[in-house]
Amino acid sequence: MRERLTPWGPRGALLGVTMVAGGSAALVAALAITFRGAENTLSDTLAPVVIAVPHLLMVTAVWYLGIQKHRVPWSIVGFRFPQGRLALLIPWSALLGSLVFSGVYVAIVTALGFNFLLPTEVPVDILGEGTRRGVSIALIGIAGPLVEELFFRGFVLTALVGPMGKFRAAAVTSILFAAGHVDLGAMVPFFVSGMLLSWLYLRTRSIWPPFLAHAAQNLLALWLMTAT
Repeated sequence: MRERLTPWGPRGALLGVTMVAGGSAALVAALAITFRGAENTLSDTLAPVVIAVPHLLMVTAVWYLGIQKHRVPWSIVGFRFPQGRLALLIPWSALLGSLVFSGVYVAIVTALGFNFLLPTEVPVDILGEGTRRGVSIALIGIAGPLVEELFFRGFVLTALVGPMGKFRAAAVTSILFAAGHVDLGAMVPFFVSGMLLSWLYLRTRSIWPPFLAHAAQNLLALWLMTAT
């Protein structure tokens, strides 16, 4: 018999995904209409908003559809000490696996000439300067990974394990995780990263190991972006 990890199931997970996707789409549409024709608006003033709002929706969905609705503690979505003696070491193996796969993927796609399948390069200007750059880095490198692990692994993955089993639940969650980044070229690398992060969560029953791996990868990408 499959283990049920949360009191909510696929329906709750679907509602949460719909809430986040719908709210994010509404935000983008509103900004596109409001600032139509304005140049450099996103990179100059609105990048932190576009980054922060979807993550706020994720936290709201987890709280409203999970914690508050079912009257359960936050530990049920992974805010607890990880299980296993190597729980704080294995995140680095997952990080290495994700980086190696991404490098191989880019090399193969480049060699085949399928440039449309390459991950989109994010301009460093979107981070801003001074204080805003610090805020953007904190959002992308630390707050973002924490919230995404809370939503995708702690809320969605755990809801799907009972009815679907661990592998299929991880695959579906990883597809949603990849699609949520809205970049065709990054779909495959993000899917593989999602599978590794799901494995970390299910192995340790804690949000902290996948968060460490996720945050380290984002911070490394930001460092490479600003160093070049």
